[in-house]
Amino acid sequence: MKFKTSLMLLIATLFTVNTFAQTAQTKPTRLAKVDGIAAVIGDQIVLESDVDRDFLMSKQQGIKTEDKCDFLNDMMLDKMLVDRARQDTLIKVTQDEVTRQLNSQVDGWIAQAGSEKQILDFFGFRTMAELKNETRYLVEDNIYAREKRTMVVKGADATPEEVRLFFEKHQGELPDVKDELSLSHIVLYPEVSEENQQKIIDQLKEIKKEIEEGASFATKAILYSEDPGSSNNGGEYKKVSRGKMVKEFDAVAFNLQEGEISDPFKTDFGYHIVKLEKRKGQELDLRHILISLKPTEEEIKAATNKLDSIRVLINDNKMTFKDAALKFSNDKYTKFNSGNLTNPNSGEDRFEKMALPLNMFTAISGLNQGDLSNVFEDDFENKKALRLLKVDKFYPAHKINYEDDYYRIQKFAVQDKERTMLLDWVKRQVGDAFIKIGDAYKNCDFPIDWEKKQIK
Repeated sequence: MKFKTSLMLLIATLFTVNTFAQTAQTKPTRLAKVDGIAAVIGDQIVLESDVDRDFLMSKQQGIKTEDKCDFLNDMMLDKMLVDRARQDTLIKVTQDEVTRQLNSQVDGWIAQAGSEKQILDFFGFRTMAELKNETRYLVEDNIYAREKRTMVVKGADATPEEVRLFFEKHQGELPDVKDELSLSHIVLYPEVSEENQQKIIDQLKEIKKEIEEGASFATKAILYSEDPGSSNNGGEYKKVSRGKMVKEFDAVAFNLQEGEISDPFKTDFGYHIVKLEKRKGQELDLRHILISLKPTEEEIKAATNKLDSIRVLINDNKMTFKDAALKFSNDKYTKFNSGNLTNPNSGEDRFEKMALPLNMFTAISGLNQGDLSNVFEDDFENKKALRLLKVDKFYPAHKINYEDDYYRIQKFAVQDKERTMLLDWVKRQVGDAFIKIGDAYKNCDFPIDWEKKQIK
């Protein structure tokens, strides 16, 4: 199998602005359309439409492909991970984790597409609830596969010599580097007045009173909570250990008695009330309701004016961006690092320009290296914020090379080694797993003998 076809597992499932445009003509009508079965691995099924979808997406990404066999092989490999992970007692996937991952995935799609409507139109759903309901099982499977894969490839690494040899062997198969840039930012949260905050506190006090008089906490959480990770589940979090939540939350939750509801308290996310359902040693089962701080138009305008003034100071060379970030930015993770942003998908400080969320892409369009964007509104860390971006450096599109892209090549080399480890592991599993290949793929030359004689 050529290395480039194995890159299918590495293609991100988050769609960029360009990808949405490119696939508008051929969008799927459902994520899990009922149709022919391409393969069965244990309790896991690969549909013909799954293979067709990934094959189409790879072509839209510009990756040359000859047939669908490699896609089916990779999908079967993934299903083997899921099948074995669900049987592994060491792997626990909670519905809370699935919900958080699902919401994060959907929020990422919306940020890159620009609106919920574009996402719904693309996938062919009428409501976000319908989309999430049919996407949930995919997210759960992905978590199981990820956890098992981490166990299987633990310890994989590549030395500088291995990276060099890998590059020499696969140089012609590695993807070109697209236009990239490094960015810094300053974030300001609007200051919410005490009067505005008191309204939220009073609302939560009233909700608490109604619950104590017999109303359902779960129902109130569904109606009022703004926590995307738990509101649809009645505000429930299970097996909460110290350090899993922010320290202010821990300080309240771990001092409650079973059945007790806290008074309203504040964290960076807003105001909460918490009910302790059950204490299990050092873990808690609880429910909570979060109401976030919502700045008024006047408060947003005041923050915008303040950040505009900071922008003027930087442009007039009366303050460096580094000093401004340190003094004013509300992003605690970047303010001590000159406001430099790190790409969460790669761990590096480079972002592919066309893959930026729509609001960031719009803000930096037309800017040159060293320029500042205009101040713009954004949802940052699930809160309304004002942001100012600086384009630190441009990296023009180029053929991947050893000198400029060593760490990128190193990641490919490690991933290739992980894939070898994964294939070896799968080959040891197929003998005692129920596996069936669909007739359309019987003639595929797979790197794994999927249907070898089963061990009795």
